[in-house]
Amino acid sequence: MFPSGKTILLTAASASMALTQSAVAEEWGRGERRGNPYVAGDMHNHNTCTDGSVAAGYTIDRAVGRGTASAGGNNFDLDWFTLGNHGGSGNRDCRFSDTSANIPGQTTTTWSQTLGQTIDGITISSLKGTPNGTGTGAQMWRWQSIREIEYPTIVDRSAKYDKVLIEGLEWIAPGHEHVDVAVITGQHPRKAAGNADKMAEFEYRFDRADTDAIGPVIDAGGNQLWPGKDNVNNTGTAGHQKALTGVKWLQTNYPLQSYIIPTHTERQGPFSATANKGYNIEHFRDFNNAGPTVAFGIESPGHFAEGGASGGSGSYTTNAVGGGTYGMSGIYTAKVGGLWDGLLGEGRNFFMYVSSDWHSRGAGGARDSFTTADFIPGEYTKLYVPNAGRFSSQHVIDGMRSGNSYSVNADLIGPDMVFRAKTRGDDWKTMGETLVVRPGEKITVEMELTVPNENNSPYSFNNPLLVPVGIKQPLNKPILDHVDLITGQITGVVAPDAPNYAVANAAGTAGAAIVYNPSASIARQIPATQMQREHRGDHDGKRLRFTTTFTAGTKPFYIRARGTNIPNGTPNVSDTAGNPLLDANNAQVSCIDPACPAHLETVNGAKKVTHDVQAYSNVWFYANPIFVRPEGSPKLLVETNAELARRLGQRADNDHDHDDDHHHDHH
Repeated sequence: MFPSGKTILLTAASASMALTQSAVAEEWGRGERRGNPYVAGDMHNHNTCTDGSVAAGYTIDRAVGRGTASAGGNNFDLDWFTLGNHGGSGNRDCRFSDTSANIPGQTTTTWSQTLGQTIDGITISSLKGTPNGTGTGAQMWRWQSIREIEYPTIVDRSAKYDKVLIEGLEWIAPGHEHVDVAVITGQHPRKAAGNADKMAEFEYRFDRADTDAIGPVIDAGGNQLWPGKDNVNNTGTAGHQKALTGVKWLQTNYPLQSYIIPTHTERQGPFSATANKGYNIEHFRDFNNAGPTVAFGIESPGHFAEGGASGGSGSYTTNAVGGGTYGMSGIYTAKVGGLWDGLLGEGRNFFMYVSSDWHSRGAGGARDSFTTADFIPGEYTKLYVPNAGRFSSQHVIDGMRSGNSYSVNADLIGPDMVFRAKTRGDDWKTMGETLVVRPGEKITVEMELTVPNENNSPYSFNNPLLVPVGIKQPLNKPILDHVDLITGQITGVVAPDAPNYAVANAAGTAGAAIVYNPSASIARQIPATQMQREHRGDHDGKRLRFTTTFTAGTKPFYIRARGTNIPNGTPNVSDTAGNPLLDANNAQVSCIDPACPAHLETVNGAKKVTHDVQAYSNVWFYANPIFVRPEGSPKLLVETNAELARRLGQRADNDHDHDDDHHHDHH
């Protein structure tokens, strides 16, 4: 039988706090980080190389620096950072911020103004590839800015900060919405300059906004370094096939040194066979099938302060699948039994991540404390991956691929979460791992987490969403209300020729009604008031612990976790089971405290819970699943794909291939 619940046992957790892949960092990071089992980062953000508001270097400075920025504003001290700008092209010199960022001494500067000049140690003599625009509209193709602007900036900042910095990409995927991508092969900014040529090549070959037909040349005769580009199949069904070709290219050439993570996947509505938008479940299945060690997840939306009086959190409109966001997450990941649960119900290695999607602060400048659009990386969202000895860019990808990661908004919890399961006599299994059990055995699940004393919110007035239920909770001090343990049956991988492999989707709230895994449910809800707690001092927050049990059945299943500061049945925020409602409902609530800021949207003269106040009011974290299967049953896809990654790593070791620069490339 599917796991039946036992009485929740709210006992002290095991004294052993060892976690898989949580070795202490040896050579990297500040001293106080070395005891943390996880380290925080961001993989999706923008600068003036495309449509962001600030320079590439400024984005890094604010994200990984400490203290106060030289031009004003707080830095956010991330441990690792992937520069994840769009593909395509841009006309602004991205060594400069845009005038709209309101940074002293920084104004909008185009490539037409700076060619031939050496700025920040970088000289750009010409715009390469197919000519693209004239005068102030002359564009640099992204493959060039990846190689010659962003990566040299990473080299400079790596030496300055001693943090793990990666050159990545927000891939404008053919046929679809956007995808976070990184290819770290060649990138060694701390050991030697290295290069981001492989990342640039992927962008050139597969980004539908990059229509350059030339790319870099290798001689005066114009012979191309990267020949054979398909510049035709960029739309709809043909575009999806080109996107799959890109996934296969990564899987063939860089199976352990790259990732592709589709992002804000509901935003433009369902997939269209004749346009470029959206994803249905079959497209995620296709990606994971084609790239078992590179296509292993989905990213929730970003743009967390864009919610206005009519909705719009995450830059979603009512035409998005789901009609908007739910608890600052898209419906694919927010809905119990939704698309993510459908993929987990196949036993797939498909995990969830959150990043900032930083572009600008909307009505505010980059140094202002408020925002009506985005948060600077590290300010509001943190993606935690396992800390590791000699922490490196490879550890970022390995940690993401393993599934041993979790994502947090507004610092609801800190970098030391424990989420694990075991049966008597077995080793603990954590997120992304599989526990093998005998039917009838008791499964013990433990969670430990720290609720920090405060976050980065500039607001200390009480959360207006909680005032109607009589709770006084300052926005800069969110308190965990409860944790949900969500379970679902695993029924096996759906074959590409099966009738339910492709599932039609729907725009708007109709898309929120689709159930992909009817067995998924909130199996346990543990109130924070029933957790064992330990006060850790004025600066360290509260440590919470709980233990609960399940009884193993005869079928495999998974357990994932989420937590929030929002009680069940909070008007306009959550339903009676604790599921988030459509975030547009938050704007039905007025912000009546005298300190409510002027930039909030108003209805009939009343300030409403919108923009950054909404984001700091409606706070969640998501933890990736632990898988459970009966002894003697076939291995799950998550297990076989993890074994594939191990074999690939062993093969590389056997080839004495310890340096990424030496991996064999096939084009």
